[in-house]
Amino acid sequence: MSSVDLRPGPRSNNLDGLRLVGALLVIFGHAYALMALPVPVPVVAGYPVQTLGLTLFFAISGYLIAASWNRTRNPVTYLVARSLRIFPALVVVVLTTVFVLGPWFTSLTRAEYFDDPRTWDYLGNIAMRLQHDLPGVFLDGPYPIAVNGSLWSLPVEFACYLLVPLLLLVPRRLRAIVLVAAALYCLQLAQVPVEEDIIIWGTPLNNAAPMWAFFAGGALMRVLHERYAGLFRADVAVLVTAAFLLVTATVPEWHADVAWVAVPYVVLTLGLASTPYLRRTARFGDVSYGLYLWAFPVQQVVSRTLAPESLAVNLVLVTAITGVLAFASWHLVEKPALALKDRLVRPRRGARRAVVAETTGGGPQASLV
Repeated sequence: MSSVDLRPGPRSNNLDGLRLVGALLVIFGHAYALMALPVPVPVVAGYPVQTLGLTLFFAISGYLIAASWNRTRNPVTYLVARSLRIFPALVVVVLTTVFVLGPWFTSLTRAEYFDDPRTWDYLGNIAMRLQHDLPGVFLDGPYPIAVNGSLWSLPVEFACYLLVPLLLLVPRRLRAIVLVAAALYCLQLAQVPVEEDIIIWGTPLNNAAPMWAFFAGGALMRVLHERYAGLFRADVAVLVTAAFLLVTATVPEWHADVAWVAVPYVVLTLGLASTPYLRRTARFGDVSYGLYLWAFPVQQVVSRTLAPESLAVNLVLVTAITGVLAFASWHLVEKPALALKDRLVRPRRGARRAVVAETTGGGPQASLV
């Protein structure tokens, strides 16, 4: 079978669709805890479905962020662009949570709620200093532990953004080796016993480390693809999938050692292909990040107020409400912020065009920033 063609124009691949799938998997998996369902979360390829959704995000992000850094090679431009992608929507979610959702659902009086220092400490989530609770909010619900449990992965992601320029400073021929070493080190960190785990910026290290490994796997795919234009092949991806599932079923202790490279390869082979319908997922807006940010508090509200007993009804309600919020987030917050980002990146894009064409086999390349 032929290799994956990366030459179609902007938004002609499946990456937006796969990010949307990842966000929906996270919503699906979280529903089991937020509805207090008496059954375990479904496991796919050795991962709970919400974790599998996150691996899609991190693998794709590793590929795209490595490509972004290779094009800009300017730390200031790179970090400003990354910040404009992640922080504007986060600011809106955190402020709405503190000043709208919190006062509405707290069991305290308004005065008590705003006098509590935990209310104001929650604003630290804007700077990715994690705090999951708000005073008196959702305490009588099925999952009183967190108002927005999805926020934990954002500092994990942003740490990757900071590390990419350092990991890719080495000569081009050594980058693959450095990324493999980084991924293997992260897999070792993930094995640290819970009682010995280190909390960094509010996040347990053994939660962050597996996601860092998937990010490194995605970045490795980008580095290898710059050397080998025919790297991503559908037939190879089928074989890799079969081998990965076989290992997962027969030698489960090898699962993590194989997953960090197998999952990014399969995900990116599908993501960089161009499939009818899937490639047009974002034609009305890229809502995957908004879905991820808003879904958890919406799920809390739905479980607290409507309390549907049916998982299917819950998912329909949550997805519909979150979809509206994510659509508004994209068009009112994220897209305008990205317009500023594009202004920063565009002046250097022409200078890098020849390099991009050379490493992708020629022809126009879809924007990976």
